[in-house]
Amino acid sequence: MMKNLNTTTTTTTTIINGRQHCRCSGKSLKKSEIIYRLFGCGRGRRASHAGRSGGLWPIAIILYALLVLQLFGSSMAFTILSPFSSYTSLSFKNLLNSVLLSSNGNLAGGGRNLKSDVLEDASLITPKLIRKYGYPSETHTVVTKDGYILEMHRIPKKGAQPVLLMHGILDTSATWVLMGPKSGLGYMLSDLGYDVWMGNARGNRYSKNHTSLNSDYMEFWDFTFHEMGKYDLPASIDYILAKTGYDQLHYIGHSQGTAVFWVLCSEQPQYAQKILSMHALAPIAYIADMKSPLFRTLVLFLDFLTAATRMLRITEFMPNTKFLVEQTQVVCHDNAMTQDVCSNILFLVAGYNSEQLNKTMLPVMLSHTPSGASIKQLEHFGQLMKSGHFSKFDRGYLRNQLEYNRMTPPDYDLSKVKVPVALYYSMNDMLVSTTGVDRLARELPHVIDKYLVPMEKFNHLDFLWAIDVKTLVYNRLVRNLRRVENFKLKHAQNLVNIQLQQLQQQQQQRQELAHNQHTMPLPSSSNVGGGAAPVAPIVPALMIVGNGIGGGVTRTPLNVPAATAATIAFHQGVNNLPPAAVAAAAAAVTTPTVKTNV
Repeated sequence: MMKNLNTTTTTTTTIINGRQHCRCSGKSLKKSEIIYRLFGCGRGRRASHAGRSGGLWPIAIILYALLVLQLFGSSMAFTILSPFSSYTSLSFKNLLNSVLLSSNGNLAGGGRNLKSDVLEDASLITPKLIRKYGYPSETHTVVTKDGYILEMHRIPKKGAQPVLLMHGILDTSATWVLMGPKSGLGYMLSDLGYDVWMGNARGNRYSKNHTSLNSDYMEFWDFTFHEMGKYDLPASIDYILAKTGYDQLHYIGHSQGTAVFWVLCSEQPQYAQKILSMHALAPIAYIADMKSPLFRTLVLFLDFLTAATRMLRITEFMPNTKFLVEQTQVVCHDNAMTQDVCSNILFLVAGYNSEQLNKTMLPVMLSHTPSGASIKQLEHFGQLMKSGHFSKFDRGYLRNQLEYNRMTPPDYDLSKVKVPVALYYSMNDMLVSTTGVDRLARELPHVIDKYLVPMEKFNHLDFLWAIDVKTLVYNRLVRNLRRVENFKLKHAQNLVNIQLQQLQQQQQQRQELAHNQHTMPLPSSSNVGGGAAPVAPIVPALMIVGNGIGGGVTRTPLNVPAATAATIAFHQGVNNLPPAAVAAAAAAVTTPTVKTNV
């Protein structure tokens, strides 16, 4: 037996069967209940209740380790925990509330003080979340050329201009609506009269199906954002246009959702004709200057981490699980002592901005995100950070030679992005640097707006979830949508006016010719080949698509002369059509009478 005397406390440590047991005695100090429950007896401290129980600090350490695994762990961490999910889920929730929240008896009780809407929104899938707030919702499935089955969510509006929203890495379609009708971009666009489509990239919780592969197979996860741009976006765009009857749509992407669009236009430039405008929130391309200390550190060990994940056969990163959803509701709600941990996780990744973070919505945010991604996606982004290029996946010298016919991966050709592009970026974005956006803007051929958010602390995720995102970003985005639509509508009206003027001139020429025929003698049989020059034949005019502001146009048959140089210039400048395509389009049978519903 060993005794340590102190003026305020006496700690007795007894060794029984090779284990140490401590008993505290002496004057009690006034400290929070939770400190004693976590640490029991310690040096210079005593608690009459905690002393008898021996303390719960070992349990606290275990819970903390589980929390770290859950929030930061790989798919293997989840796999290890999955056999115990039914038990661990209940016990973890109860222990967290009894241990972490015991400093205030009113806060314990399994999260009963949480707002019911927050709890419900954290558990609902995107279609149910949309319907909950009174909006119509549809679910559509699209099959890509390489067999992936993608799920798209829609807030339908019949006859309206379609808009496609594409999320970033580890995210889902829910990101556009989870903040509710007052802040969600999906709701806002629907209220403004757009037909809103929200895509889901392969590998997230909504797009884990394949025509022949199971998501448990390594082959299923053999993709990066390159395949998303090459296969996912074309399939989604074609489906939307076929479903709505429109020839063009607006595209809005965030983070990785912008990178896949650059890939699409580089690999299949013909799809530029199907895009009315592109709006890039926190655009990803050149990320060598990324400021995030977390990712800059990970890139230093990129080769080691790549080899380790392949050796351990880890293919999926941070999937969305029921365990994650349930524990997030406990750890991150308003009354939890650990709420700041949840917010700091977001700040570590995206940039610190507590002013614009709605902490009450943390359980909803972290229940829907992260939602799974391929390890290979992260590897590809790591390669971009190291190389400073926006290039295809580096497969190694030999495989590069076989795949690309060169030793190094080729860069994507941004000059092929012949679409009106608006860039929205911020100073405090830890993943997208201002220098990277500047370089991207120089290489894109048609940038209509380059907007730096006028808030110094605005970060990467604030483009989706900030309290004031509507006034800081979305209002300007909507103005750019209208600007593009009005530009096209104005030129369409000018085109119609030109064609009508040509028709009037042609009719006037016919009347003059008829008048001359009445006043001049008929030609003799020997002069059949002479006379007036034949009138140019009339061919149908070009077809002009709707104005895209929820109204469209009313098409009526009208015979007008063939396309003039002015119409060719218009379609080359606005719709990116070559002269040959314009000449071919002159065979269309209708032309519109413009009817706006602004």
